Amino acid sequence: MSNSKFLLTMIKSLHKFGIVVVLIGLLASCTKNFDRINTDPTAAPIVSPGILLTRGLLYVSGGEFEAWRANLIYCAPMVQHIASLSLTYVGDKYLYNDGYTGAAFNSFYPNGVKILTTLIDQTKNDPTQVNVNAMARIAKVIMLQRLTDLYGYVPYLAAGRGFLDQNFTPAYDPQDVIYAGLASELQAAAAQLDPSKSTPGNADISGYGGSPAQWKKLAYSLLLRVGLRLSKKADPSQGKTWVQQAVAGGVFTTNTDAFFIQHASGDYDNPNSHVIGVYPGSRGETGKDIMDIKLSKFFVDLLKGKSDPRLQIISELPKADSTPGGSDDPALQKGLPNGFDNTSDPVFGIGTTGDANLAHYSQPKQVIAQPNSPNIFITFSEVQLMLAEAAARGWIAGDPVQFFTTGVKSGIWQWTLYSPSIVYNDAAATTYATAQAAALSGPLNSQLEAINTQYYITTFLNDYETYANWRRSGFPVLTPVNYKNNETNGQIPRRLRYPRNEYDVNRNNVNAANAAQGPDLFTTPIWWDKP
Repeated sequence: MSNSKFLLTMIKSLHKFGIVVVLIGLLASCTKNFDRINTDPTAAPIVSPGILLTRGLLYVSGGEFEAWRANLIYCAPMVQHIASLSLTYVGDKYLYNDGYTGAAFNSFYPNGVKILTTLIDQTKNDPTQVNVNAMARIAKVIMLQRLTDLYGYVPYLAAGRGFLDQNFTPAYDPQDVIYAGLASELQAAAAQLDPSKSTPGNADISGYGGSPAQWKKLAYSLLLRVGLRLSKKADPSQGKTWVQQAVAGGVFTTNTDAFFIQHASGDYDNPNSHVIGVYPGSRGETGKDIMDIKLSKFFVDLLKGKSDPRLQIISELPKADSTPGGSDDPALQKGLPNGFDNTSDPVFGIGTTGDANLAHYSQPKQVIAQPNSPNIFITFSEVQLMLAEAAARGWIAGDPVQFFTTGVKSGIWQWTLYSPSIVYNDAAATTYATAQAAALSGPLNSQLEAINTQYYITTFLNDYETYANWRRSGFPVLTPVNYKNNETNGQIPRRLRYPRNEYDVNRNNVNAANAAQGPDLFTTPIWWDKP
C-alpha cells in the first residue's frame, strides 16, 4: 500500500479521536513532491506508442553502421552480389573484423529490439492499442530472425528486456527454440490485428500506413519464410506445417503488398544508399576511382547470360570524370571478380584479372541508391518464389510454374518502387519469365535451382536475406575465393562471429552457446544450415 493510501485509511479510522487535522498535515507533508520522490530514476519513461513504433521501425530499417558492415561488407560480397578491391570489405575475402562481424548484433539489440520490446510491454494490456502491439511484435520478429540467421544461438526469450526485468546478461537460446518462437509470435500477432480498432496511421512509416490488413499479410508472408527456412534438414515436417498455416492465413497477393520502410532525404536516408549513393553526406563508395563497391563478375555474368532486364535497371558504368551515371547498356556491363585487391600481388592483385582499369567495371546504378529510396524487406516476388518451391516440394497445392512466372515478373516490377523513372515493361517481363520457367519441367533439383537463383536476383540489396537463403538452398552455385590468410580455408562463411564485447559482458552465456552450437567461427553452420 502506498504512503498516501495508508494515511487516508488511518484518517477514516481515527476520525472519532479528533486527530484528523494532525494527520491531514502529515499527509500533506508526506505527499509533497510525491511524484518526484516515488519515481524510479532507472525506469523507462512512458512514451507515446506512435513515437515508439516510428522509432522502432527506423531501427528495423537500420542505419549506416550495420548496413555498411553487416549487409554490404559481409553479406553482399560473400554471396557475390558485389565485389571489392578494398581490404575494408573483408566479406569479399573471408577475413575477420570484429567491429564488422558484430555490427548487427551490437546495433539491433540495444536499439530496435529494446524499443520494440518496450512498446510491446507498454501496450500488451491496452485494448485500444492491439494493432500497435501486433505491429511491434511482427517488426521485432524481422529483427530477431535476421540476428539468429546471422549468428545462430542468440538471446531471444529475454531479448530487449534488460530495462524491464533487470536482466542484462540474457541467455543465448537454441535456434530451434527461436524459430518456434518466431512462428508463434507471427501467428499470434496476425490473430490480434483488428481493422475495427484504432491504428497508428502515419506513425507506421512502412508503405502500409498502419493498415491492419496489410500487416496481417506481412505476418503470414514472414511465416512462409520462417517455415521454408527449415526445409534443408533441420525440421522439414515442422517447416511444411508453418508454410501451410501461412498460406491458409493469407500471404501477399499483389505487387504492392511489398513491405518496406520509407526514408527521407536529409532526415533519415536509406542506410544502403548512405554507403552506395553519391550525394551530400553519403559515403559515396562508388565511382571510377573508388575500389570499394562494384557489381561482382558472377552477378553481372548471371544477368547477362539470362538477358535479364534488371541488369539495365540496377547497373551502370562510371563516367569518364569518375562520377556515377555512365552507360547502362547491358552489353557493356562488366563485373569485378571477387577475391582480389588493389596491389601488385602476383596472385591476388587486380592486374592478374587482365583488366586493372576500374572504369571498366559496373557499379550499382545511382537511381536505386538515393537517400529516399525504400528499404525493402520482403516482396510479392519473394513470396511467389517461395510458394513455387513449396508447391514443387509438394508442401502446398498449386502450379509451381504459375507461382514462379508471377514471382519473376514481380521481381522486375519491384524496382519501380525506387523511382518513377524506372518503367516496368510487362510484355518483356512476361517473355523473360516464361523463358526462365522452362527449367521447372525438369527434376526437383533443377526446379529448386531455377527458383532460388531468381530469389537470389530479386533480393539484391537485402543481402541479409540473400545470404540466409543461399545457405539454405545452395543456389545459385557459387565458386568460393581463396584469398591469402583467409579465415575459412577458402570456403564461403556459414555465419558471422559474435562481437568480442559479448565475451566481456556476457561471457558465460556466450560460452554456453558455443559449447552447444559449435566454435565461434565462420565455418560453424547454424541449426537450420546443418548438412
